[in-house]
Amino acid sequence: MGSKEKKLTEDSSVSGVRWYGKSSHLLLLALLVIATYFTFSPGFSPEKQFTNWDDLGYVVNQPLIKTQDADSSALLWKPSTEVMLNYHPITMWTLAKNYEAAELDIQPYFQTNLFLHCCNAILVFIFLFNIANGSTFVSFFGALLFAIHPMHVESVAWISERKDVLYTLFFLLSLLSYLRFQRKQNYVWLFVCFGLFILSCLSKAMAVPLPFVLILMDYLKGRKINWKSLLEKIPFIAVAIWFGLVALEIQSKGAITDFDFFTGWQRMMFASYGFLSYWIKFFVPIGLSAFYPYPNLDRLNELPLYFTLAPFALLLSMGGILFFSWKKNLETFKISLFGIGLFSLMVALVLQFISVGAAITADRYSYIPYIGISMMLLMLLENWKVFQNFKNWIIGGMMLFSIVLMFASFERTKVWTNSGTLWTDVIDKYPFVLNETSEAIEVRQTGAEVAYKNRGNFYRENGDSSAAMNDYLVLVKARVKDPLIYSNVGNMYALMNKYDSSLQMYTMALERNPNTFDVHLNRGITYIKMLDYTNALKDFNQALKLRPNDVSTLVNLCAAYLNNKNYLACIKTSLTLLKVAPQRWEGHFYQGTAFVNQGKFKQGAEALEKAIAMNQNDPYIWFNAGIAQQQIGNKEKAKNYILKAKSLNYPVTDALLNSL
Repeated sequence: MGSKEKKLTEDSSVSGVRWYGKSSHLLLLALLVIATYFTFSPGFSPEKQFTNWDDLGYVVNQPLIKTQDADSSALLWKPSTEVMLNYHPITMWTLAKNYEAAELDIQPYFQTNLFLHCCNAILVFIFLFNIANGSTFVSFFGALLFAIHPMHVESVAWISERKDVLYTLFFLLSLLSYLRFQRKQNYVWLFVCFGLFILSCLSKAMAVPLPFVLILMDYLKGRKINWKSLLEKIPFIAVAIWFGLVALEIQSKGAITDFDFFTGWQRMMFASYGFLSYWIKFFVPIGLSAFYPYPNLDRLNELPLYFTLAPFALLLSMGGILFFSWKKNLETFKISLFGIGLFSLMVALVLQFISVGAAITADRYSYIPYIGISMMLLMLLENWKVFQNFKNWIIGGMMLFSIVLMFASFERTKVWTNSGTLWTDVIDKYPFVLNETSEAIEVRQTGAEVAYKNRGNFYRENGDSSAAMNDYLVLVKARVKDPLIYSNVGNMYALMNKYDSSLQMYTMALERNPNTFDVHLNRGITYIKMLDYTNALKDFNQALKLRPNDVSTLVNLCAAYLNNKNYLACIKTSLTLLKVAPQRWEGHFYQGTAFVNQGKFKQGAEALEKAIAMNQNDPYIWFNAGIAQQQIGNKEKAKNYILKAKSLNYPVTDALLNSL
């Protein structure tokens, strides 16, 4: 080892000042909060909306946060209760409190996220102040970089990422409690640390590496690592294992994708690329996106060269930092090991060793890991022997870098205004590139499929059918696998009365997933529109197999049987409908109409009377009931019913009225 080592002290009081002991520190914290609020101020725009990316599942359509009774509250805490493939009851409880106070007004949700982020920034200041032995330079700039970094916009501006800012709050409090335990050796603080760790895990399972971070803290602060210190971590590790198993069980239901699509070596390349990508974007946060798709393979099924080089670059860069730190002195090595270790532990769970989800990296995963990078770089910079000679220049450079980051985050926050702005930003960075000829369509570059789909949904829900269709058709031309794309296009064609095109899209959807209930139902309805009752019956019966006793399917099945002149089956199906949904008038209507067509006029009249009692605004009920009354000799009643049908715009002929 090189030059004489300096020993890291175990108590920040060696500086003579605690973090709250100088008014200048409080002023810096105030500046930190002001800078943070300015950075995220575009989020206060009245145009801000929930996005259609997880916000629907977490808030807008989530019954768990909308029901405040005791049973719902108890259900929230059961490990078997998952929301969006996650178990995080404290996060959901805070969202429920937002809903209780403001329902679907997005501002309280965003303001809560921002408040928690500001609290976290203050805690980062305190944590680094203790770790760096009272260094104002390290604690302030470390907290400032955490607060305003563009990579952290996603965690704050996206309502669904409440879990990020919340678990970090408890995580940092747990680390601070452990620092107090290290100094005082009072086990009360270890118990507090343990309790806060559990709260962090209940907010997001990403907190599970904390016990290993505690071991790194022992090493950094010069505490002897022995059986005693390791045994202290066993309860933490047990909790981490339990939450990890719960998370794996829940996410196995749908989050983990096909492992065989990429080889093990390719997944290693993805992990290495992701690791390095987070480091690079710490310094140069450009090209940020809410979604980073996997790269396109070439004709030889190979990844781009930079993925092949990533594992070697990772070993050289991180190994190089640790090697040269070791050569310098022990203090430098400890700082580097802690910084790289904290980053690595907190990011390891989301690196694509196992392909999870459709994105190779995500900005939100840098939220805690960047504390490790900031702490390491700032402490090494301050310990640099020329630091004092160029201190003002270095501080000026850090301020300039921070201002650049602040304005970059300010602009990045605008991207999260609504689903349209969000997905347009992704598409701008990851578009599909198609080469269309008269003979074929070639996909020259695969884009972000989810962005086109969700932007199309946004346009459709906001009444811009043309723009929605344009986005969907890009995916149709690219022959994507998602059956819902083709289903959406089929629905839109059906609304435009383009039934042939609609059938084509529904059929393409079923080729990709033959067990999609909605597609069978909608294709059956389209067949009815085309008067093809035989094929309609096939789809409706298949839909019933997928979702037995579905009311909408039973109603349409009755209509198909009736129009196909299978009156016995229509009556049988109507009885099932009335058993499942006795409040639906359609059961009586189709039953009565089938009886009339069978010549059972009295039974038909009775059933249609029940339909009238339930719905007096449908002209078909009145007309069919009038015909039934005519057939059983009640001409006056028949005439009144048919006149009622005519008043409701049923096309009644004068000849029929005269016959009455």
